[in-house]
Amino acid sequence: MNPRARLLLGLLLASAMMAAGGALSANPAFQRLVFCAPAAHLAGLVSGAPCLRDGDDYRLPGSDLDLVVVPACAATDYFCLMAGFLSLLLIWRRCRLVFQLLVLPAAWVLTIIINALRLAACWQTDRLAQVLLPSSLWSATHMAVGVVTFLTGLTLVFYVYQRRTP
Repeated sequence: MNPRARLLLGLLLASAMMAAGGALSANPAFQRLVFCAPAAHLAGLVSGAPCLRDGDDYRLPGSDLDLVVVPACAATDYFCLMAGFLSLLLIWRRCRLVFQLLVLPAAWVLTIIINALRLAACWQTDRLAQVLLPSSLWSATHMAVGVVTFLTGLTLVFYVYQRRTP
């Protein structure tokens, strides 16, 4: 396959994954089961907090702040971004198309791990922000932690890819 065709195929697959984000976000029950539950449990394991079921959601209780994991915390858009990104990397590496079958499970595992780290980091920084910052900056701090964590995850995936590429 020539380089231009590989690039077009990669862009098509990446675009399809990004378009799938809207469909995944429209189903909160799916988000809770497939994305929230594993990430919340892993975040509890990483942070040392118990992960409790709170109605339909999950909660990491703290001495002064509980973090509630709701469908908005599911990172389904990040999953789609990661899947598209991995798909492009495989195409640029000229891997066989059979490896594309591994993209979705790999993207899901990476998303759960990175999202769990984000949840644990948010749980800590939200507590710190509420002590040090005015309430008008709390949500921005929470969002900034997510941006930094997710961007770092993509950067590390690309770094590992570059180190493994001959």
